[in-house]
Amino acid sequence: MFQMLAEKVKLGGAAVAVAAALACATPAQAVIYQGDWDPAFGSAFPDLGWRGDARFFIPDACSGLSGLVFNFGQCSGMKILEAEVEFYSLSDPTEATLETLVFDIPSNAVFSAKLDDGQLLGVLGAFPYFRPSTLPLAGGPYTDFLLAFLGDVPVLTFKPGPNNKPFGFSDFTSENRPTITFRVVPEPGALALLGLGLGMIGLVMRQRRWAPSMTDASTSPRSAAA
Repeated sequence: MFQMLAEKVKLGGAAVAVAAALACATPAQAVIYQGDWDPAFGSAFPDLGWRGDARFFIPDACSGLSGLVFNFGQCSGMKILEAEVEFYSLSDPTEATLETLVFDIPSNAVFSAKLDDGQLLGVLGAFPYFRPSTLPLAGGPYTDFLLAFLGDVPVLTFKPGPNNKPFGFSDFTSENRPTITFRVVPEPGALALLGLGLGMIGLVMRQRRWAPSMTDASTSPRSAAA
């Protein structure tokens, strides 16, 4: 009987731990979205492909809204956190990445975002700085690129540098429209909490599987004879 009581106490303690872990979870302060794309650059560099991905910071206070939201008021603080662009040859797409441009300084230059009940559909903003490329396929040497977002379309603006003034941008016409695919990135804290909760639930289930066998052992003829 005492053993059964102890097992119940253990089960109850594990269940309480799961409940406490879930109860102590604090709501997220923001939602992080990741978007990726893989278009051809266009007529400016006809053999250039540029696949990329970026992370976007949307305050939690406006993440549940729908429609066009602007970067002020309850939605103030929207950012483009980071992005990478990989150049490759369209004529040989299996070839290794030729060059990578890293945009690792977060950008506050976000004018608006389009949301649909918490799902990010587009961002109007840019990284307000250029990254240099020395890749001949990308117009090098010393061609500077700026990454911008027009809704769900990424645009890579370029200017030969440092002394040449002409500039251009990647193709985003209807015939060659690069589209970003957005998805929510789980926060590390939420993943850790989920792991803790699943671990506790696994412990409870394991304890429950052991409980009947101990009950049977306590009521066996040998136990009764003792």
